[in-house]
Amino acid sequence: MFFLPFLTHGAERSPHVVGGSSAEIADAPWQAFVRIGNSYCGGVVIADDWVLTAAHCLDTADENDPFELASANTVSVYTGTAQLYGSDFANYQSTVDSIYANSSYDKKTLANDIALIKLSAPLHANASSVVLASTSVQTAVDATADLSQQDLQLTGWGYIDANRSTSTTALQKATLSTVSDASCASSWGTTLTDVSGYQTKYFCAQVSGKGACNGDSGGPLVWFDPSRAADSDGGATLVGIVSFGVNFQCAAAAFPDVYTQVSSYTNWISSCQNGSCASNSSQVVTVSPSSSGGGGEVGLSALLWLFVIIVFRRYFLRDLLCSNNP
Repeated sequence: MFFLPFLTHGAERSPHVVGGSSAEIADAPWQAFVRIGNSYCGGVVIADDWVLTAAHCLDTADENDPFELASANTVSVYTGTAQLYGSDFANYQSTVDSIYANSSYDKKTLANDIALIKLSAPLHANASSVVLASTSVQTAVDATADLSQQDLQLTGWGYIDANRSTSTTALQKATLSTVSDASCASSWGTTLTDVSGYQTKYFCAQVSGKGACNGDSGGPLVWFDPSRAADSDGGATLVGIVSFGVNFQCAAAAFPDVYTQVSSYTNWISSCQNGSCASNSSQVVTVSPSSSGGGGEVGLSALLWLFVIIVFRRYFLRDLLCSNNP
């Protein structure tokens, strides 16, 4: 396993729901399952043919090598289901047309850890998109920081215990509270503060005994906007994408989980959707629908060596398939 250097007044980052409960797809109809070869991440439906995730989820390079975007034909997206690998799981799959990673993504610091997946097939009927936080909404969310309001919802299929020993195929949800930039930086130290403009790149959240874990990467952190409480979605607003946490324990009390702050990337998202994405040419891969990836099971050879990636939050399917949990 690869570990980042221990930073001054900081902590090692981990692939980063613990302390949650089982969820129905109606609790988070925007939740997506993103399979990248033999690993998986979470994702978020933001339009009929667009899914948001973390850039590190789509990195196929070794830890010490430059970022390398996954080929679109190795990526599959599933929407509209809370249960993985049921008998009808293939019915929830959408093929992938193209992939975009933010050109400013920094593999070392995980700054700008955001990517888009354009689908070539429709979402499942159970799925629906979530509203993206604007800068004004983010200001309202920030006003709740350190008040322990537990008004954020995290969902995902990651490990469900802090020691990463129990996996699940059932979608989990947990409520968290906003942590201020100052409090988060006090915990993480130079891990955050060495990044220029960290206050707008990262968003932090925490509740004792609850948090993201391996496999939740790329998934949604949603705030329920009280000004839109009467809306059909209850005011659901995407404020964060799961990015990283400490490597020694999920939901560690001393270190809030860190998310990509979505409100800072809405212009980039819009440009991608309009066909003028700010992404390096090497970070855009397009394939025809006929060659898009499938969703077959992992072969027996993939089950011979089990491990958890520590730096990145991708969660290997081999761990899931060997779990004792149904």
